[in-house]
Amino acid sequence: FARAEREGGMSSLLGMPMMVINLGGEMMYILQQRLVAQNIPREKAKKVIADIVRTMYNANFIQELFKPQELYSSASTRQIFDRIAHSSIMRLSESSMDKLYDLMTTGFKYQIISCACPEDLLAVTTNHLSCIRTMVSTDVLGLLDSAASLATSTYSALSPGSSAALRQTLLKNFQDKKVKVSPFLLEGIQNSDASMVLKPEGVLPAGFAIPGQIRFFPPGGEVQTVFYPLPLSTVCH
Repeated sequence: FARAEREGGMSSLLGMPMMVINLGGEMMYILQQRLVAQNIPREKAKKVIADIVRTMYNANFIQELFKPQELYSSASTRQIFDRIAHSSIMRLSESSMDKLYDLMTTGFKYQIISCACPEDLLAVTTNHLSCIRTMVSTDVLGLLDSAASLATSTYSALSPGSSAALRQTLLKNFQDKKVKVSPFLLEGIQNSDASMVLKPEGVLPAGFAIPGQIRFFPPGGEVQTVFYPLPLSTVCH
């Protein structure tokens, strides 16, 4: 128990890199969509994206981010992204930044709670970085690769218990934050009270059996397996 408690405490100090990298990925998606929707010239849009990536994945900033530390408050994390968003020639009003940050946090919150197991958080993180690679020119790819390498080496080494503690740390940061987001409401991802809609079907985590299978171990006898058909049995695999 003491060992698990130590591991959980240590993993809770590794939440900041995952928070910033994934919120940053969400921000890049949204900004790219806005730049396209507003018919910003392609070269100007590429410069905006590249400037933000250079700031967000600056080698010194990333190294500092991965040092064990408590998760920043929501207000402090917001200040980081205020600075990052305005590190390019783009300027956002306070209202626009509020809407952008709400989209970022709601998107990442949904991804966290949608993970089939805590270890999937690393896949979410590397997926964000991979998608950003498709938006930028080759001169900033090295920054993204360095961040991906550091994230993989850090989080792949965590035990299942530590990964679960990390997931809990991230979710605690969003616990009291419920914001209705129009695209999520339209897609049925959110209810009208801003709560998330989670579907039970899908791929099970590694090592998990399909619900409904029960094994009996009689003393000295042969193991018996009985399968009870359940609604989830047909939608999990």
